[in-house]
Amino acid sequence: MKTEIYIAAHREADMLSGACFIPIQVGKSLSNEDMYPTGDDTGDNISEKNHTFCELTALYWLWKNTSGQDYVGLFHYRRHLNFSLVEGPEDQWGMVVYPAMDDEYVDANNLTDDGVSFFVGENDIVLPKRWDVRQAGSRTMREHYKSGGHHNIKDYDRATEIIKKKYPAYAPFVRKVNESSQGYFTNMFVMKRDIFDQYCSWLFDVLFELERQIDLSAYSIQEDRVFGYISEWLFNIFIEKYMYDHKEVKVREAQRTFVENPLTSVTPFFDENAVPIVLSFNDAFTPYAGACIQSIINTSSADTNYDIVVINDDISDNSKTLLTSLASGRANISIRFIEVGFIFDKFDLDTHMHFSRETYYRLCIPEIFSHYSRIIYIDSDTIIKRDLAQLFATDLQGKMVGAVRDCVMTGFRKLRIPSMAECGGLDADSYLRGYVGMPDPAGYFQAGVMVFDLPRIDGAYPDRVRSILESGRRYWFLDQDILNLLFQGNVHYLDMQWNVYHGNGDVHTFFANLPSDIRKAYMDARKAPYIIHYAGEKKPWSFPLIDFAVDFWTVLRQTPWYEFVVMRNAKGASETAVQHGSIIVGLRDIARAVASPIAPLGSKRRSALRKIYNVAQKIRN
Repeated sequence: MKTEIYIAAHREADMLSGACFIPIQVGKSLSNEDMYPTGDDTGDNISEKNHTFCELTALYWLWKNTSGQDYVGLFHYRRHLNFSLVEGPEDQWGMVVYPAMDDEYVDANNLTDDGVSFFVGENDIVLPKRWDVRQAGSRTMREHYKSGGHHNIKDYDRATEIIKKKYPAYAPFVRKVNESSQGYFTNMFVMKRDIFDQYCSWLFDVLFELERQIDLSAYSIQEDRVFGYISEWLFNIFIEKYMYDHKEVKVREAQRTFVENPLTSVTPFFDENAVPIVLSFNDAFTPYAGACIQSIINTSSADTNYDIVVINDDISDNSKTLLTSLASGRANISIRFIEVGFIFDKFDLDTHMHFSRETYYRLCIPEIFSHYSRIIYIDSDTIIKRDLAQLFATDLQGKMVGAVRDCVMTGFRKLRIPSMAECGGLDADSYLRGYVGMPDPAGYFQAGVMVFDLPRIDGAYPDRVRSILESGRRYWFLDQDILNLLFQGNVHYLDMQWNVYHGNGDVHTFFANLPSDIRKAYMDARKAPYIIHYAGEKKPWSFPLIDFAVDFWTVLRQTPWYEFVVMRNAKGASETAVQHGSIIVGLRDIARAVASPIAPLGSKRRSALRKIYNVAQKIRN
């Protein structure tokens, strides 16, 4: 018996193993990423309709481009069916919820090739267990569609009118489903191939006609998914009619399962000779992170592979396309995007100053990169000046992580700078000792550049992170303080050249007052930095004459965001001038910095910069 169950996914996730389970990337034609060997964009396909048809683009591809199976099915990357004989406790929505798709999950639900064969057996159709919509406050199936936050009942009613007109024999079953309080949800099933073909022929005939009749121009992103929503109700109509017409049909139901954390590990892109590098940023930070990635590429070696992974939550498809284009033509460089926001959704993550939620994401590196032996993390407000393969090869002398001692915190401790009020307002040294819990505050490291020796990190690490985040305890420097708490005593201190503060405009004040040994190490590192870190609030794109700004602008010129950053800053400076009636030094500084002869300029860029410079002159005068 040949059974193929396709698992629809639009993101990288842990997948069931076995010949029966085939991951399929949905909306592949709309993405620049290759997540799985099978995509919905080959042969006869509707991949470009994924934003409105959802997982149905996988269903259509399966219908049109495969054959020869005895049974076919559809799952989702975090939703499956329970093929065991033991049912678990269901939530309000009829789902059995599991924290992760681990061995325990697979065993509990018998999700193996043998499990599929055993559960499907001689049945014709395997369906998700019926769910009662009254658990959500609805009386009937039709009312439940109407009450959906992103549903428009007129669309569903139009679909049923199409059914009655094109397939009048289905009319009684439209009524039966509409008035029922129970139904099959989530577009999951396993069924014989001939039944599947009948279903798809009917379903897509109805939906394509509906697509021709409704106007989506005013719909939101969520409302756009109309055909995916409606298909769940149409599935019920088809099944009711099929079971009525075929009294002998053998149908079996299975509980629906839901995986809270669909990704527990990332697989290396290259098999050997690779330097894995992790960054974390949001979509708004893409232009600056783009400069960081470009600098990694600039300093890379042709005989080494670079596995660049961006852990994120909201980076747009357009930003992903531009970022991956930086490595165009470089087979030894991979740029991938892994969404990890779901891991932190249950926590109330505090942010303040210039920090964003994404800074916490590096806390999950030891957990989700468990298939790697070593990995580099780098803040995206950096410019790389030295091949990271050299950093990757550093001997950590048996320690769990490698990082640079934080000279700023050293200065805070010396000057007795108070922590924020929410942390008690303690001076820096007392804060680290008493509040964070570090017996040796002098060991505090800067987490913007880290090398993780993953096999050495205790297996209890993920639970310790979760415990800290669940406590709701606020920290002055957020996850950096947490990392120092977790790794104290297990840090190999890297040469300061691997993480050189640009100074934030305070080189001759704050940094000049550091203890002599730290001051000398910092000043020496500034002479030939391997990594420049624009930590603090004065970033080079906002303060273009800040120390090491030229290094940033030189690299940014090689990216698609150069003119965008220049013009946005110029616009912001001009608006400030109008509002305050003052001379805006920022705009003049931008013009001077970008017009300096630090790299060859094309004629179009030079013309644009000349216009900016002229505006700056007018404002100054």
